[in-house]
Amino acid sequence: MKTAKEADVSRKADEAKTNIVASVEFAVRASLREEYVDTDFVHSILGRVFVKTEDLQDEEDAGYLRASLVQFGEAMDYGIRTERLGDGVAGSIAEYWELLFDLETGYWREEIQDEYEASGCDLLIIDCMEIRPRWRGLGVGPAAVDRTIDIFGPGCGLVACKPWPLQFTPAFARDQKALKRLKAPGVGRDEAVRKLRAYWSRLGFWPLGETGIHLLGMAQRGSNESHKKSETLASVASDLAGRRVC
Repeated sequence: MKTAKEADVSRKADEAKTNIVASVEFAVRASLREEYVDTDFVHSILGRVFVKTEDLQDEEDAGYLRASLVQFGEAMDYGIRTERLGDGVAGSIAEYWELLFDLETGYWREEIQDEYEASGCDLLIIDCMEIRPRWRGLGVGPAAVDRTIDIFGPGCGLVACKPWPLQFTPAFARDQKALKRLKAPGVGRDEAVRKLRAYWSRLGFWPLGETGIHLLGMAQRGSNESHKKSETLASVASDLAGRRVC
């Protein structure tokens, strides 16, 4: 049973959800060369998240999301060698390439295809997301992820991410100002990883074994089966013994 204080906090959170208008502004860079090269099929996406409330005259910066759209299918159509696109363009993409794709054909591994019913060979990677402390718990982050997938995911077979708390990344660990701005929960690394994995599972992403990678199949997105499985995975993830997962 909730205490009076907990009920008041819950009520204020519900009121905040109904009084905010959130939006995301995307920036994508693409080459205009006549002859495409391998790097032209990897697109970096920056989504800046903004929130407007009845109390704010102007929109407020609520955070950001970074993603990568890797057009494996388009690259093969243009004669780009699959191993070059997977291993040669960026180290962050190489791991996904090796685990998800058949290195000879350039198409999804058979077990991935069977599990996720992936059609197109393009891959959308959610690299990271940071929501400012004031706007956490109001559904802004999940909405930004959903909108990103709505816009950049339809031509993809899978959406992937590798949940890892920002406070334990080298960029934040070396920047005390960024850490202070982040206001991350004061928990250890393993606990933070467990909670973040559970968060992404609730958004529909399934863990790929013990790789640390989570996947969302576009063919299964929004299905009852996907929702039930994600809820189960989120529950399990929250109870896992502490350990590094990637």
